[in-house]
Amino acid sequence: MAHVLVVDDDADVRGVVAKGIGKLGHQVWDVADGAEALELLKTTPFDLIVSDVFMAEMDGMELLVRVQQLELDIPVVLISGGGFTSRDEVLRMAAACGAVATLDKPFTLEELRETIEPFLPTGR
Repeated sequence: MAHVLVVDDDADVRGVVAKGIGKLGHQVWDVADGAEALELLKTTPFDLIVSDVFMAEMDGMELLVRVQQLELDIPVVLISGGGFTSRDEVLRMAAACGAVATLDKPFTLEELRETIEPFLPTGR
């Protein structure tokens, strides 16, 4: 069982993603923005972070950069439904900044599983 942090300011999306990952057999924590995620990262070790890109407080791109600056060895998967620029452009930028994978909204539980599974530890 992996420890996964889900970050999204949309409570409905956050809940669906967290529940879906939980159904895959992993322990899940969820928070509403990058600032909350950074606070939780101070006390809890995670195997994976799944974060939305666009959030009101600290967005997913800044969270990704902060995780890298702190030299935390945690893969980050960024998800986006688009925003001020095209969804494809946002996800390309996320990959260029170091996200291990990207996923565009909406997605199925199977697409989520296929995206995160390669980055989760086995035999935990």
